[in-house]
Amino acid sequence: MFIHQCPECGKQYSTQEKVNRVKCPYCGAETNVSYSDQEQSQWQQFGNQAASAVDSVFNNGPSGKSRGIAGLLALLMGAFGLHYFYLNKTNAGILFLLVSLLSCGILALVTQIIAIIQGVLFFTSTQQEFEDKWVNTPNSFPMF
Repeated sequence: MFIHQCPECGKQYSTQEKVNRVKCPYCGAETNVSYSDQEQSQWQQFGNQAASAVDSVFNNGPSGKSRGIAGLLALLMGAFGLHYFYLNKTNAGILFLLVSLLSCGILALVTQIIAIIQGVLFFTSTQQEFEDKWVNTPNSFPMF
């Protein structure tokens, strides 16, 4: 796995193989890539350890948001919309909070079930899917 940083938007992303030209999945900018001997030897030396560290569910992505933290918030406190507040989707967080509080807990079960499904989706998605679907989306109320 090779990590690249886009010169246009500054976000990091990875490729599985050593390639000569990469396209940023965030902004679409294409760039030529060159690898130093030091980078190549580091990847050979640490190989799987580096790849597993990059893919860890609790590592922060390019946006600074961890899908592991968001998943835990959704599973444990999802009825109150804390995972939406964490993802900077305050409108959705306020809606979940108001539904839970104003319904005296009756609809809190519905919001908690939705949040549990979302929490499982956070844990099972890749970091790029999580970023695209939940963090970088223009939608202020992403559901599934």
